[in-house]
Amino acid sequence: MLTLKRIYLYSVLGIALTVMLLGLTDIVRIAFDRIGDAMAARSYLGDDMRGELSWALALAIVAVPLFAVHLLLVRRTLQGPAAEAADERACASRATYFFLVLVATAAVAGVRLFELTDGLINLAFGERAWGLAGSAAGSVVVGGAWAAHVWARRRDLRAAPVHTADDWLTRGYLYGALFVTALLAAIGAGNVLTVLARRLLELRPAWESADWWQDEIGWALALTIVASAAWAVHWLLGARLLRADPPMGTAHRESRTRGGYFLAVVLAAAALSLLFVSMGLRNIFAELAGIWRPSEGSRLIEEVGGPLLLALPFLVAWWWHLRRAGAEALAFGGPARALATRRAGRLTVAFVGLGGLAIGLTWELQALLDALGSGGQDTLFSTDEVSDVTVSATAGALVGLAMWLPAWVLLQRDRAQDLVAAATATARRAYLFLVSGLAVVALMIALAFVIYQGTRLLLGTELVDDASWAPAVLIVAAVVLAYHLYCLRADMVIARGVELPREAAIEGERVAETIEISAPAGADFKVLNAAIRTELPEGYDLRVVSRPSVQA
Repeated sequence: MLTLKRIYLYSVLGIALTVMLLGLTDIVRIAFDRIGDAMAARSYLGDDMRGELSWALALAIVAVPLFAVHLLLVRRTLQGPAAEAADERACASRATYFFLVLVATAAVAGVRLFELTDGLINLAFGERAWGLAGSAAGSVVVGGAWAAHVWARRRDLRAAPVHTADDWLTRGYLYGALFVTALLAAIGAGNVLTVLARRLLELRPAWESADWWQDEIGWALALTIVASAAWAVHWLLGARLLRADPPMGTAHRESRTRGGYFLAVVLAAAALSLLFVSMGLRNIFAELAGIWRPSEGSRLIEEVGGPLLLALPFLVAWWWHLRRAGAEALAFGGPARALATRRAGRLTVAFVGLGGLAIGLTWELQALLDALGSGGQDTLFSTDEVSDVTVSATAGALVGLAMWLPAWVLLQRDRAQDLVAAATATARRAYLFLVSGLAVVALMIALAFVIYQGTRLLLGTELVDDASWAPAVLIVAAVVLAYHLYCLRADMVIARGVELPREAAIEGERVAETIEISAPAGADFKVLNAAIRTELPEGYDLRVVSRPSVQA
């Protein structure tokens, strides 16, 4: 019954809040319009505005009391006995309500703030801006609702830290917002850089007006400002939780959601960096091959420098998040955790680079097979189609190699320094299995298509055109699979060779397990043994059996 009551209360709260915000936003928008009319010496309230105001007032009159009544019912539970209040703050219905409301209000307020900022930038450039009243109203009303719910949820986390420490929905919203705003800020910053570079170098088609850059930089600058501000606000909220006392701070610092956020940004930023750098490098190769063609009057420096500038913010985001993740791991978990975090980051970059390398090589092989299959009448650079594929594939393969090789060399160097730690690392094992699995899937699809073609040939049916991709995929996927299976097998051999011997001596209800700790010759274990004894849980005992370590 209690669960059903909570579902009812928070469902009605969410619906009433939505209707209330719609009505209040229209009321504030109309008020802003009236202020603008008064400033422009236009004192009138047209029939359309009267109808809009009537509808907005109707929504507010219905929704505000309904929201207030249900909010009071919820607050009555929060002001009751401590145990009931803590249970209410940590219940799934309340967490879901806050998650949905925060996601919705953050999205709407962000869009409205972007529109408002874009309009204000246009005004600063002397241009006419439309819909500022609606954007301002949405920013104020919906943004205020978001801030109020953030304050209320932070109060829940402070009031009942033991119960709410594992609230994954709150962390999911927080780091989801950080991920989205980080990428949007990088997109905006990259476009700002490209427009400013074109403006400084006076690179524009002849048909564009002298103030062309003002139109293009407005939205990019607005996106950068709003997304960066939103990211900073959410980062500060996360930093406060990170520094909180246990159990909240501990749960937050050890949260996989936070670690996943860092890796997700690195993955996305590395992938977009690979894409944009490949685009710029592709145009250089096209010019060298004599096949580059300007698009809409652009120049080569634009087609090369533009993608590189777009990639720059993503490169910065990738680098910063890797360093930040390592620094937090070192501060909160020590050198071992920092090493594991760096390993996971490098593996993420290696995965993206390997993808670019494999795709580029596949395209190049496909272009080569197409050229060979033309009966010797064409060469790799004899047709625009094959040439375009070749230069694009070469650029993607080289950038992918430049990302994969350094990361993999560092990973292999760490493995050489500590074979056991690297061979048993979960992140490395997951990477090897993931790459091997994707290669197997690619092989399966390509092999099925080759068999399909062979079956058509045996049955006397015409072969499918453009089938050169299948053998190309077979070759590249087979090489990738063979190498990673070799690495995986080597790691598994090491892992099996260092498994700790175990004894299962059951004495009544007690179980003994042997743990080996090796140290340099002459080391004194007394201090270590004493420290371990002080940390043993109740009912546990430590028996020391020393013996010389056998070197392999």
